[in-house]
Amino acid sequence: MSNAIGLMVLGALLFGTVRLGTAEDTITRMITLHVNRQPAQSLEGFGCSMVDLSTTQMPATARAEMFAAVFGDLKMNVLRLWVAAEFKRTAVQMKADLYRHYVDSGVLAAARERGVAILLLAPARGEQAPAEPMAQYAGKLAEVIGALYAERGIRINVTGIANEPAGFTPPQLAELVRTLRRELDARGLPEVQIIAPEWASADGAALAAIAGLKSDPIAWAALRGIATHSYNMAATPEFSKIIAGTGKQYWMTEASDNGNEGAADVNRAASICGRFLNDLNQGVTHWVYFIGFDASADVTTDQDNATKLMVYDGRQQRVFRHLKYDWFRQLRAAFPNGSRIYCVQAQPGNGLVFSYGQKPYLNAAAAQRPDGSWALGLVNLSGITPNTAISQWHPGTTLNVTWLVEPLTGNDTIQFNRFRSDAIRHFAADGQSTMVKGRLTLVLKPGEQITLTSNCADSGRLH
Repeated sequence: MSNAIGLMVLGALLFGTVRLGTAEDTITRMITLHVNRQPAQSLEGFGCSMVDLSTTQMPATARAEMFAAVFGDLKMNVLRLWVAAEFKRTAVQMKADLYRHYVDSGVLAAARERGVAILLLAPARGEQAPAEPMAQYAGKLAEVIGALYAERGIRINVTGIANEPAGFTPPQLAELVRTLRRELDARGLPEVQIIAPEWASADGAALAAIAGLKSDPIAWAALRGIATHSYNMAATPEFSKIIAGTGKQYWMTEASDNGNEGAADVNRAASICGRFLNDLNQGVTHWVYFIGFDASADVTTDQDNATKLMVYDGRQQRVFRHLKYDWFRQLRAAFPNGSRIYCVQAQPGNGLVFSYGQKPYLNAAAAQRPDGSWALGLVNLSGITPNTAISQWHPGTTLNVTWLVEPLTGNDTIQFNRFRSDAIRHFAADGQSTMVKGRLTLVLKPGEQITLTSNCADSGRLH
């Protein structure tokens, strides 16, 4: 090797990239993922919302298959119940909608049969400014929640205040939370928890709204947790910091993609699963996908199927499973509810934050699972297309990743079962990796997701 080439390779290694001068040029990058010694939050909930199935045309067998796959196989315990709550909508109309969409259609019963135990109410009214006083609106929400239990025995466990309330001012949000808590308590519903603001993005506007709630002691005390959505701007460290030490939960109540999604769409699978890992790493306690499943007249031309995990394709008369569904099966096997999340920092890359503009090379999360075993998960985000004004992606890069898990450094060796997903492999077993004194190295290719899970008996002791 000439001195010039040697210096090029040495410099590339120091800065984390190497471009090989061959006919099949590739880029590689070395990244160390450092897992903190102390745990952060626990993952307490995972779920989705559902559309109205009362008039949907699909065979009963397909419907049962999708309920089993989405709610059962993904171990969902949260169902988000949408209801139109605009100024002109009365409590009577809201109740009728909820009964038709979720009760009479059988959605609620089928979801409960497969493990759903937490019902989250999602009042939807668009982003415009409220036209009514906050006390009037809060009274209507409390009336609906109380009537659902009194009339049908349906207990709402958690309620939002307004989906993506961009038109509400911080003082209005605080007044609404205060008043809603008072109205619920007056109706004998102290167990119904409140989350807010369910902002469309985890951005500066969302932080300002949450800061306004926190500055009002009564409103802040009334909140069980904060809430945002996870699209182009997923959770960031600022959100976990604003609730640090307060005992508040962090709900991510909506995430998906838009448009038409075809088979083996790695771009969308990597993006959405990357956001899930990002949000775990940034303090999220409950994670809710947008729409679990629905019917489609023709999945090849459907401009909204990307919002679902799967659809019944009327043209082919079969269930169409998006690639991201199988990627989520892999993640949920690794990160079940009750997992204690340990914060991951990257070098280079710091917090691996999925936010506006340039996206990281990867997202990752680490957890100790309820049975004492450990899980590590990571998704390579490089090579995703297209680049846009608000979202840029690194070119396709193979990542040489070294995990350094501080709580496990006192263990000589721990065996991890390795699983991979890409465009072809769907949650495929891929042998084992050995962690030595908390250190483990692997290769992660563009468009690839890897999870590693240890056996409970082989997890060793914490140090």
